[in-house]
Amino acid sequence: MILRAKEISKSFGGVRAVHNVSIAVPENSIFALIGPNGAGKSTLLNLLSGIYQPDAGSLHLEETNLIGLPAHRRVRLGMARTFQKIRLFRQLTLLENVLAGFHIHQDAPFWEYLVYGDTGRFREEARSLLAFVGLEARSGERAGALPYGQQRMLEIARALATRPRLFMLDEPAAGLNAAEVDFLLKRLEQIGRQGVTVLVVEHNMDLVMNVAHRVFVMDHGEPLFEGTPREVQHDPAVIAAYLGGEFAS
Repeated sequence: MILRAKEISKSFGGVRAVHNVSIAVPENSIFALIGPNGAGKSTLLNLLSGIYQPDAGSLHLEETNLIGLPAHRRVRLGMARTFQKIRLFRQLTLLENVLAGFHIHQDAPFWEYLVYGDTGRFREEARSLLAFVGLEARSGERAGALPYGQQRMLEIARALATRPRLFMLDEPAAGLNAAEVDFLLKRLEQIGRQGVTVLVVEHNMDLVMNVAHRVFVMDHGEPLFEGTPREVQHDPAVIAAYLGGEFAS
């Protein structure tokens, strides 16, 4: 298991967002996290990636204890993520955005690296990442000028520039059309084939059921079920809480 969380919990004031959640993510797998709105999925992802620290529980990346480590330290350990609300450097070019992801491989502060550092040796890899997400031809354009779906792809390319072992994505299919979702699905499969473990929070059930090896279901901040996509589709508790009659047959 590349990532193990045991009985982690997080509350905000009197609101219990995540309660006694334990997960184990197998290495070289695509692991999906699903649940209704407000189930605690994004909060759990924030706990795993270091945006939040848990109130209780344990969390390990292989044998490394992650409790207390901030997000930027976790990135250096090989953990990367994207966000539900896209976070790009909109005034920079696509190429500059991806080059920014390589700064964790340098000792210089981020802006010093980007403005004065030796980015040349990363340019070929950055262009390859842009080609991987279908954006190489637009490498010199401003990121803020991209359509929404392509901004999603650019954020993925920038996260991959950190060379993660564990890649976490929060609602990557949100706002994408059917063709873009299909493109995303193929990219996630290819990332997995390259030896990167993928953990994806997603509402698009067609994407989840076609790409995930295992699915973890949450409801009201607590674990509800875990299994293969087929098992999830036929579990009565999952159907009642989330999937309705969509997969009941």
